[in-house]
Amino acid sequence: LIAGYGSTQTSGSDSALTAGYGSTQTAQEGSNLTAGYGSTGTAGADSSLIAGYGSTQTSGSDSALTAGYGSTQTAQEGSNLTAGYGSTGTAGADSSLIAGYGSTQTSGSESSLTAGYGSTQTAREGSTLTAGYGSTGTAGADSSLIAGYGSTQTSGSESSLTAGYGSTQTAQQGSVLTSGYGSTQTAGAASNLTTGYGSTGTAGHESFIIAGYGSTQTAGHKSILTAGYGSTQTARDGSDLIAGYGSTGTSGSSSSLIAGYGSTQTASYKSMLTAGYGSTQTAREHSDLVAGYGSTSTAGSNSSLIAGYGSTQTAGFKSILTAGYGSTQTAQERSDLVAGYGSTSTAGYSSSLIAGYGSTQTAGYGSTLTTGYGSTQTAQENSSLTTGYGSTSTAGYSSSLIAGYGSTQTAGYESTLTAGYGSTQTAQERSDLVTGYGSTSTAGYASSLIAGYGSTQTAGYESTLTAGYGSTQTAQENSSLTTGYGSTSTAGFASSLIAGYGSTQTAGYKSTLTAGYGSTQTAEYGSSLTAGYGSTATAGQDSSLIAGYGSSLTSGIRSFLTAGYGSTLIAGLRSVLIAGYGSSLTSGIRSTLTAGYGSNQIASYGSSLIAGHESIQVAGNKSMLIAGKGSSQTAGFRSTLIAGAGSVQLAGDRSRLIAGADSNQTAGDRSKLLAGNNSYLTAGDRSKLTGGHDCTLMAGDQSRLTAGKNSILTAGARSKLIGSEGSTLSAGEDSTLIFRLWDGKRYRQLVAKTGENGVEADIPYYVNEDDDIVDKPDEEDDWIEVE
Repeated sequence: LIAGYGSTQTSGSDSALTAGYGSTQTAQEGSNLTAGYGSTGTAGADSSLIAGYGSTQTSGSDSALTAGYGSTQTAQEGSNLTAGYGSTGTAGADSSLIAGYGSTQTSGSESSLTAGYGSTQTAREGSTLTAGYGSTGTAGADSSLIAGYGSTQTSGSESSLTAGYGSTQTAQQGSVLTSGYGSTQTAGAASNLTTGYGSTGTAGHESFIIAGYGSTQTAGHKSILTAGYGSTQTARDGSDLIAGYGSTGTSGSSSSLIAGYGSTQTASYKSMLTAGYGSTQTAREHSDLVAGYGSTSTAGSNSSLIAGYGSTQTAGFKSILTAGYGSTQTAQERSDLVAGYGSTSTAGYSSSLIAGYGSTQTAGYGSTLTTGYGSTQTAQENSSLTTGYGSTSTAGYSSSLIAGYGSTQTAGYESTLTAGYGSTQTAQERSDLVTGYGSTSTAGYASSLIAGYGSTQTAGYESTLTAGYGSTQTAQENSSLTTGYGSTSTAGFASSLIAGYGSTQTAGYKSTLTAGYGSTQTAEYGSSLTAGYGSTATAGQDSSLIAGYGSSLTSGIRSFLTAGYGSTLIAGLRSVLIAGYGSSLTSGIRSTLTAGYGSNQIASYGSSLIAGHESIQVAGNKSMLIAGKGSSQTAGFRSTLIAGAGSVQLAGDRSRLIAGADSNQTAGDRSKLLAGNNSYLTAGDRSKLTGGHDCTLMAGDQSRLTAGKNSILTAGARSKLIGSEGSTLSAGEDSTLIFRLWDGKRYRQLVAKTGENGVEADIPYYVNEDDDIVDKPDEEDDWIEVE
């Protein structure tokens, strides 16, 4: 024992005590104590205490304490404490404490504390603390804390904290924290935080945080945050955030955020965000966002957004957006958008948009838009648009547009447009257009247009147009046009046109035209035309024309023409013409012509002609001709001709001819002829002829002839001739010859005149067999010639 003046030393056996003046040393056996003046040392057995002046050391057995002046050290057995001057060290059994001057260390058993000067370390049993000068370390049991100078570390049990100088770390039990200098870390139990210098990390229990220098990380429990330098990450529990330097990530619980440097991510719970550098992503709960660098994404809940670099995406809840680089997508809730690079898509809720690169899509709610690259689509709500690349589509609500590449479609609401590539379709509301490639269709509202490729269709409202390829159709409102390929149709409003391929139809309003292929039809308003293939029909207003194939029909206004195939009909206004195949009919105005096949009819205005097949009729105006098949009728104006089959009638003006079958009639002006079968009638002016069977009648001026069977009547001027069977009458001027005989009961007439009782005049008169009035020419040859 060696002590300065005023000291007190107490020791067990085998001990060495050395103290300056005014010191107090107490030691059990086998101990070694050295202290400067004014110190107090108390040691258990086999201990070693070294202290500068004014220090206080207290230790259990088997301990080693070393302290600079003015220090206080307290240790249980088996501990090793080393401290600079002015330090305070308190240790449980089997602990090791090393501290610079002015430090304060407190530890449970089996702990190891190392601190620079001016530090404060507090640890429960089984912990290891290392800190630079001016640091503060507080640890639960079985923890490891390492900090640079000026740091503050606080941890629960079983934690590991490592910090650069000037850092602040706070962790609950079971956590691992690592940070560069000047960082701040706060963690719940069982968390792992790693940050670069100048970073701030805050985490709930069971979280994992890694950040570069200058970052700020805040996480709820069970979260994983990884960030490059200068980043800001904020996450609720159960989230996973990864960000490059300079990024900002904010997420609700159970979310996953991955971002390149300089990105900003904000997400509600249960969301997944992935972004390249310089991107901005904002999402509500249950959303999934993936974006390339420089992108901007904003999504409502339950949404999925994927975008290439430089894209902008904005979506309402329950939406799915996918875009190539440089695209812009904006969608309300429940929408699905897919776009190639450089595209722009805007959609109302419950919409689906798909676009190739460089396309522009704008849609109201409930719409479906699909387009190839370089296309433009604009649609109101509840519309469906599908176009090939390079197309332009514009639609009102509840419309459906489908177009091949390079097409242009414009539609009002509730319209349906379908077009092949390179087509142009324009329609007002409630229209339906279908065209092949390279077609052009324009329609008013409530119209339906269908065209093959290379066609042109233009229609007013409430029209229906159907055309084969290469056709041209133009119609005003309320029209219906149907044409084969290569046809041309033009119609006024309320018209109906149907034509085979290669036809040309032109109609005024309220017209109906029907034609086979290769036909030409032209009609004014209010007309109805029907023609077989290869026909030509031209009609004035309010007309009706029907023709077989290869026919040619021409009519004035308010006419009705009907012809079999291969016929030619020409009519003035207000005429009615009906002809069998292969006929030729020509009429003036207000005429009616009816002919069987192979007939030829020509009439002036106001005439009516009816003929069997293979007949010929020619009439002046206001005449009426009726003939059986194979007949020939020619009449002046105001004449009436009626003939059986195989008859020949020739009449002047104002004549009336009626003939039985196989008759031949010729009449002068104002004559009336009536004939039985096989009769031959010829009349002069103002004559009336009536013939029986097998008769030959000829009349002069102002004559009236009536014949029985087998009669020959010839009349002069002012004559009246009536004959009976087997009669021959011939009359001169002022003549009256009447024979009517019957050998049965009754009728009987014998009258003769001319030059009176001698009769005469132009002779033959005959009765005979004792009923007299007989004469006969001397030369039989004359009679033979007459017959």
